[in-house]
Amino acid sequence: MKKRIISILELAKKSTITLSELERVANPLDTYDDFAAAVQALLDEGFIKAVKSHGTNWKNLPNSFRIQKGKVMQPLIGEIQEMQFKVHPAIDLRPYFSSSKKRWMEDKPWIVMIDQYIQKNGLPTNYTNSSERSYELMKDEKWIDEKGGKAILEKINLFDKLKIMKTPDPLMFAINPTQLLSNQRVHKHLIVENKATYSGLLDSLSTTNFTTLIYGSGWKIASSLNQLSNQLGLTKKEEQHEVYYFGDLDYEGISIYFHLYEKYNVKLAQCFYEALLRKAFYKGKENQTRNDVAFQHFLHYFGKDDQEIIAALFEENGYYPQEALTKEELHTIWRTML
Repeated sequence: MKKRIISILELAKKSTITLSELERVANPLDTYDDFAAAVQALLDEGFIKAVKSHGTNWKNLPNSFRIQKGKVMQPLIGEIQEMQFKVHPAIDLRPYFSSSKKRWMEDKPWIVMIDQYIQKNGLPTNYTNSSERSYELMKDEKWIDEKGGKAILEKINLFDKLKIMKTPDPLMFAINPTQLLSNQRVHKHLIVENKATYSGLLDSLSTTNFTTLIYGSGWKIASSLNQLSNQLGLTKKEEQHEVYYFGDLDYEGISIYFHLYEKYNVKLAQCFYEALLRKAFYKGKENQTRNDVAFQHFLHYFGKDDQEIIAALFEENGYYPQEALTKEELHTIWRTML
């Protein structure tokens, strides 16, 4: 009986509750004396306090009570605190201290699954859309957007840390009509990370054997590249796509490329990078995060001499922006790509 009454107190949204509301927990096998004893025990233990101005009933029980939320929620808070010590530090469970037990019990299984994913994989280093991140977390691409997942992630202060982008923007690209309208089976596409490089290459698109020049805009390309075939209208099974990537030669650019390689099998536009390595590098990227797997994969495209140049570059906190190549150099290199 006492536990049933406490359950009612835990679920109560108001700070007060009437005696008649507590009486609803009784079942046909309970006597009123049993009920009265349970209420009196809760009064004695400080779970509830009598509202004296509302009087008492025939059993001398108060007609209404003020719920002592701190006392009522103490076991739940203890459970949440215990779990906080076990989960990944990025997960913040403190907002549940002021939530109902019902909300905590509903959300707890999801939090356990989120924690298991982060403990195993760490926090994501790459941005992606909500559907992909939802599938990674729950094997359900609709969980974040349609099944309450976003609210839970925001409540535990994790949504922004999971690098979830909004609905992807349409893919931005320029078209080479000669290649688009040809009967060729394989269409080639070049992604460039920055707007200045995109503008610099645009004039020479029609002189290449590439169907499109794509503006990557950093990590945004990761969620929008899958729209390429549909936006071009090249969706037949026999129509294939070879996509090449050229970005800044820094840890961020390498990580973007490696993500595209893993997700879409994008190729490295190696000749542009080789041209960068013949120039003096810039300094000033000390705080970028290094992805060792991505870095080693990137290195394997180059010969031993260039690998040593790249390794020395990063040892000195150097980098190459795409803009290090002039417009004329960009045109010459692209026209000679097979």
